[in-house]
Amino acid sequence: MLIALCTDMVANADTSTRIEVYAISQHFRDVLPGETLGDIVKQLLPNSPAMHKSLLNEIVQLNPDAFGSNNPDKLKANIRLWLPGSTPLRHKIPDENQYDTRSFSWGKVHRLRR
Repeated sequence: MLIALCTDMVANADTSTRIEVYAISQHFRDVLPGETLGDIVKQLLPNSPAMHKSLLNEIVQLNPDAFGSNNPDKLKANIRLWLPGSTPLRHKIPDENQYDTRSFSWGKVHRLRR
């Protein structure tokens, strides 16, 4: 699985997009007692220390209930962390007055009303 993070960079009033891609072969990581989020990130990306902070932030966003007091330094043990690219990002639910929503076994489709 490849995980991509887009970072917007502004230079001389022009906007460009830089994409960071890192390969992770797992969809989740079960946390053992005594492990820290930093330890897990280092295990997932041992040869990419420059990307550790980005991956750490993505994991925190995907797993808000995995941390005591919403503090990334207080990772709970014996839980499953979902890794970026393995779960859909939590999107804002479209305004039902502007969209028709149709549900399928694989997900939902939102279409703008005319």
